[in-house]
Amino acid sequence: MSGLISVSAAPRRPKACSLAHVPLIAIVDDDLALRQALAELCEVFDFGSEVFDCAESFFAAHATGRFDCVITDLNMPGLSGIGLVQHLAAIDAKLPVIVMSAQTDPEIGARVQRSGALAFLSKPIDDQVLHRHLIAAFSRGARGHAV
Repeated sequence: MSGLISVSAAPRRPKACSLAHVPLIAIVDDDLALRQALAELCEVFDFGSEVFDCAESFFAAHATGRFDCVITDLNMPGLSGIGLVQHLAAIDAKLPVIVMSAQTDPEIGARVQRSGALAFLSKPIDDQVLHRHLIAAFSRGARGHAV
């Protein structure tokens, strides 16, 4: 993505979608450019998104059933991606979480999966791999909507 794009606090909704329910994805990352790029990619996939710069701001906006999936970075100031997954397990256990990181150590990936994350993806993120994991997340039916 070239240049900076202004992202409002309001959720981004795709213009058109063939699904009866448009999935809403929470994107949690301290990197502004990556948040914007992921939000745009979600729009290309015909999914809605809402971006957060840290886990704490995500939890301030979280309500059970609001989101269909969370995409989060592993390493962020404050609560880490693993901390986010563990806290969600206690308050919204059905909400699937995809954790991403520039770290490629297999032990880190295994630790993320043991924490309860649906998937661990290495940066740079492959669009089609992310799409497959999002579809898998939606099939879990966090908000009770069939896709």
